[in-house]
Amino acid sequence: MTDFLKILKIKPDRFVAIPGRKNSANVDRFDNAVHECDFMSKWPGYDAKTMRRDLKRLHELVSSESTSSGLEPDHHRAYQVLIVLEAKRAYDERLAGLFCEDWFDVDSPADVFRILATRGDDELPSKILWNLLCRISGVSIEIIDARVLSERPKIHRFSSTASPKTPSLTWLRLGKRPVPLFYIPDDE
Repeated sequence: MTDFLKILKIKPDRFVAIPGRKNSANVDRFDNAVHECDFMSKWPGYDAKTMRRDLKRLHELVSSESTSSGLEPDHHRAYQVLIVLEAKRAYDERLAGLFCEDWFDVDSPADVFRILATRGDDELPSKILWNLLCRISGVSIEIIDARVLSERPKIHRFSSTASPKTPSLTWLRLGKRPVPLFYIPDDE
């Protein structure tokens, strides 16, 4: 999933508090999520202060023009916090009757948290992970399954909140993990 962050330039400040930005709705959103979701305070070795620091570092990474910066463990943890926060948003929307798609079939965002905290994002069901990533980034994602050669490749499209006219990022699944599919033009 680290390739996803590099490609999309996800803007964490759209979803959570970034230290140094006062009186923001995002500050309230992060604080409310931590307050309402007592399970977030039970993340092994991860407290709200550290979450904020990691989210700030992730924001700095995606805001920089430099692509030479590598992803560090705290960037990955911040990305997992974004997934949990988006799961909370999807859950709240479903409870309010605003969200009726069937892909979010977990009982609560705590289920997403438990999977991420104990087993990692590789164990999160694909339909939930990819739809949450679409919601975070505002783009649609297509995964072309090339593991089985056939006349018609199997294409999975995830676009929970993206409009049909939104560009789609295409990924190719050759093994367990999909990889981004890039078009590299010839020099000619």
